Amino acid sequence: MTISEQNILAKTRAEEHDADVWGEFYIPPYFNRLSLYTATKSTYIVGKRGCGKTMLLKYLDYHTAFSEKRSVISDHEISHIGIYWRVDTQFCNSLNHRGVNEHEWISIFESYFALVVAVEIIRSVRAIAKSAFKNFSMEGFGELRFNSAADFHQDYPVEPTKLETFLEAKRRNFASWVSNITSIQRPLLPPGKMFLEALIGDIKNTATLRDAAFFIYVDEVENLVPYQRRVLNSFLKHSQRPLIVSFTSKELSDETATTGSESINATHDFRLLPLDELSNDSERKVFFAEVFLANLDLANKDCNTPLLTGLRDPNGVSSRSSDLYKERISLAIKARFPSKSYKEIANDAVNEPGIFNTLKERISKALALHKTDTTVDQFLEYRCVPEALVIVPALLNRPRNNPEDILNHLKKYTQNTGSSFEKKDWIHNNLVGALLELYRPYGRICPIYSGYDTFFTMANNNLRHLLILCYKALEVADLADENVNEISLDIQARAAYEAADQLIREIKTFGSQGERLRMFVLRLGSVFRTLQSVPAMSEPEQNQFSINSGNRVLNTAETDFLAEAKKYGIITEQLETKTKGQIGSDIVDYQLNPIYSPYFQISYRRKRKIDLSVEEFHVLALGTEDEYKDLSTKLFKHQDKLKVQTELWQ
Repeated sequence: MTISEQNILAKTRAEEHDADVWGEFYIPPYFNRLSLYTATKSTYIVGKRGCGKTMLLKYLDYHTAFSEKRSVISDHEISHIGIYWRVDTQFCNSLNHRGVNEHEWISIFESYFALVVAVEIIRSVRAIAKSAFKNFSMEGFGELRFNSAADFHQDYPVEPTKLETFLEAKRRNFASWVSNITSIQRPLLPPGKMFLEALIGDIKNTATLRDAAFFIYVDEVENLVPYQRRVLNSFLKHSQRPLIVSFTSKELSDETATTGSESINATHDFRLLPLDELSNDSERKVFFAEVFLANLDLANKDCNTPLLTGLRDPNGVSSRSSDLYKERISLAIKARFPSKSYKEIANDAVNEPGIFNTLKERISKALALHKTDTTVDQFLEYRCVPEALVIVPALLNRPRNNPEDILNHLKKYTQNTGSSFEKKDWIHNNLVGALLELYRPYGRICPIYSGYDTFFTMANNNLRHLLILCYKALEVADLADENVNEISLDIQARAAYEAADQLIREIKTFGSQGERLRMFVLRLGSVFRTLQSVPAMSEPEQNQFSINSGNRVLNTAETDFLAEAKKYGIITEQLETKTKGQIGSDIVDYQLNPIYSPYFQISYRRKRKIDLSVEEFHVLALGTEDEYKDLSTKLFKHQDKLKVQTELWQ
């Protein structure tokens, strides 16, 4: 893999791309349903990490919309001049308290927001002048005058470049004041929305720019201080052309108040666009494959392939929805990331001498628990049905099963005359767990973590995670000097482990509780791995939990932690679908993000869960290491009923 290929494929985050992403942004299947170019009120875009939200905003931003890379820009595009402002969380959080009352901070933040946006408005007009937009040139930019600026203060220049320089100096002066709030005089700042509307009015006085409208996209609004969100809520509520302020965040902000007596709501004040809900799994699976394959074209310096051309064109979405096109994409991605069925993986396992010997040993140990004349070799005669044979150790470790019956069911299964392997779903319920346990002694290479469909499931609707899995597979194959055009299952499985390891280490950067979140994932994953290793595997493929018992409700610290875990995609939630016990159907299940499953060698499929009390959840999330060790032992004994098993054997 060349250096240039590595550089292109290493970019899995939108922040790693330049401001101008023309030619690098691929139109998602839901794009035309967003109707952003014709919007007449604010939009609130909500999407989890890795959904493509930031890349979308960069595409809407003026750097891309009026990119010098574009050869043709139509007249109507002036009606949507996007400005992407990603909140500087650390700086904005410093605009709070420190001897200044909140009422004053509200005025200060309004002015700071106007200062930031005003500079970008001037820069966007310059970008238009330099672009292929034929109705406005650099000559027109030089003739443009912001005559209203002088109305705010006699020192404000009216020429665009001088005003930009002046406002930038004001911004630096403001930052200095914030850092030395008690020793420097507060600078005079422009008065918020009125200043922005005046500048836009000056721009629209130019005949060729009279249709200009500015759309400000404020990203990560949920990270702002509450009063700052109220300030921006006021901007959003009263937005209309030619100045519309819109929000984006990982989840819908719970701050709906404005700086006045009003509040905002999705019915009247903005259009709510939950990106995760705008396409189904089928559309996402194809789109994620398109993105990966297109990036490979770019890495190979094939910059104008039919695939790239179609992905860059908003008018090409409909042609990409045909069954023939989707089938072609599916074949291409699955050819590079082939897979095998669980039955085929079981067959490979029993034909691998090391794994076969492990299987033989486990059957022998399980038979020793029974008073039986049945031998290991009698079971091994059914090597022809590996999907049944590999689950025999688990079946033998369950006290209610006897070896003769299991052997008889094996015979019926081979003869297709009806057996519990099918009727009681023995294979369906136990095969994946059995394979994971068979491969466990061999470290990181269980082949169930292979194939594009599996990668897609583990990515859990996160495009970035899917790309990391695919790129890691390319990297591992390249380092092993193996075929990168058809990556072996072994290489894919190794890559899945390395990707999971990388993403777990990354968790510590997730906000103020990052390290706590990382420890939570390590603890929870280890609990699931321990429970899965029980020989009887009475509850295989556990990777979910619910909090539905205990002596109290969740406290504030626990609720906040759970909210952080959901916000950053550490866990996903949904209403309970399978209940054991007397708990009502409104219990929420939380699944450990399946992208982490290869690290712990647990199932990535949503199958079974454990029930936690509030106190047990507290230990996993916020408890000490000693408390966690005690809990892990307790869960192991309780969940798998080891004492009950021992009594039954005796």
